[in-house]
Amino acid sequence: MTYRSILVHVDDGPHSEQRMKVAADLGRQFPAQLVGAYLVPRGEYSPFATALIPPDLMEQRLQRANDAQHAAEKRFREVAGASGRALEWRAPVGDPIEAGVIHSRYADLIVLGQPVREQADYTFTTELAHAMLMESGRPVLFVPYTRIEQPIGRRILIAWKDARESARAVADALPFLKDARKVRAVAITPDVEESLRDVLVDKQVEGFLARHEIDAQVKRIVASDVEAGELLLSHAADIGADLIVMGGYSRPRISQLVWGGVSRLILGSMTVPVLMSH
Repeated sequence: MTYRSILVHVDDGPHSEQRMKVAADLGRQFPAQLVGAYLVPRGEYSPFATALIPPDLMEQRLQRANDAQHAAEKRFREVAGASGRALEWRAPVGDPIEAGVIHSRYADLIVLGQPVREQADYTFTTELAHAMLMESGRPVLFVPYTRIEQPIGRRILIAWKDARESARAVADALPFLKDARKVRAVAITPDVEESLRDVLVDKQVEGFLARHEIDAQVKRIVASDVEAGELLLSHAADIGADLIVMGGYSRPRISQLVWGGVSRLILGSMTVPVLMSH
């Protein structure tokens, strides 16, 4: 198993280039085709508002959007082209979040940026991230906005939980895990004493990894759910992890889904890339 197609989110923001560089490095590593998906908030006007805007202003707005798209494509081809992999550029029309989900379903790995609360497009990037993770059926690699100084996947921390999302994430991360120099797995539990089920589950995931020639043991850490996210980040720093693998969780709120507590904290405070699957 490996990644043969990597889709990276491209936009006009200051952190887009780092995502493209990460995708290009991964394209060389596996190797894989690179797909740049230009997804930005449209800022559509209602027909009534459009009728009130002078034609020359509308033309200027369209021209700026067109120029921004061409500049993004040029930069993508410059950065990703250095990988020597096949490139494909996509700038879908219509709703960008819906288009992002549709296009991501046909890639092996999606590369997105960490939503940055201080940026104007925070709401859009958060909604895009949630939709692509929850609806695409594909693993998502979130790249932090802080500068990445080292290759991804040499030392990996698995945030293990006996749940569908976590099992899916471990399976989706196998190409990374098989190439890693060191893999550690951590299970955070509120119970001081391990149950027989806990022991059996830990041995099962260790056996699954061993069958793929990956040596990793599960270490259990006692903590409440509230502390889980901070402990994961702290443990990742302690072992020098350059990638965290974990399930992506959400919970219902009326008619929509929102991030679960640990997923939300990790995305907000991540300092290394995080591979999530749902």
